[in-house]
Amino acid sequence: MSNPSPRRLAIGDVHGRPFWKHYLDEDCTAFYFTGDYFDSHDPSVGFQQQHKNFIEICAAARTDDRMRLCLGNHDYHYLKGVGDEQYSGFQARHSGEISEALERNIDLLKIVRLDGDYLISHAGVTNHFLASLGLHDPLEINEAFLKDRMILVFNGRNIYGDDVTQSPIWVRPRSLSKDPLAGYNQIVGHTPVDKISEMKINGGKNKIVLIDTYDTKSIYRF
Repeated sequence: MSNPSPRRLAIGDVHGRPFWKHYLDEDCTAFYFTGDYFDSHDPSVGFQQQHKNFIEICAAARTDDRMRLCLGNHDYHYLKGVGDEQYSGFQARHSGEISEALERNIDLLKIVRLDGDYLISHAGVTNHFLASLGLHDPLEINEAFLKDRMILVFNGRNIYGDDVTQSPIWVRPRSLSKDPLAGYNQIVGHTPVDKISEMKINGGKNKIVLIDTYDTKSIYRF
C-alpha cells in the first residue's frame, strides 16, 4: 500500500516574493513560513513590495488557520526592545513602517512551530540554546520570547552565526547538526542553498531540511 501524499507544506524565506500564493489552493493541512519577510536580496524587490507582501501574508493567516508563521532575523531587527540590532540589508529609511507592520502582527509570529516530530523555525534549535534558557521543551521558547525579546539577539561568537549557542533565528546548519535536539526533524530556512537539502542527525534517526533556496522553489512537502 502506497503512503499518502504529504499534506503539509513549509515555505522558505520569502523576502518580499509572492510565490507563496501559488500554493494556497493545495489540499494541505498546514502551511509553515520560516520567516524573513523583509530585506530582499533582489534590488528589484523594494520596500513597497516587501511591505505589501507581508501584509497580505498576515491577512491570509488571520482567515486561514492552516497558515503558521515564524519569525526570521531579517524581521527581528525591526522589532521594539531588541537593542541596536541591524543585520545586512537593514532598511533604515523604512524601519518605522516595517516595525509597525511587524508589531501589529506579532501575535502571528512564533519562534518555533511543532508538527508531530517536525520542528519548524527560521534557523533551528540547539541543545545549547535551549539549556541556556533553562528550558526543556522547544515550544517554551515562544513564551520566553514574550517575556524578553533579547533572548534571540545575535551573540557575536561567530560573525556568520555558526555557533551552537546561537538562537533559532541565527544558528547555521553546521552548528545545528553538531548539537540538534534529540527526537526531532528540523525544517529551517535562513542559510541559502542551491536546492532543498537534507542533513542526517541523531545517528541517522532524524534530519535537518534546508529550504531557503535562491529561487521560488523554496517549498518542502512533508
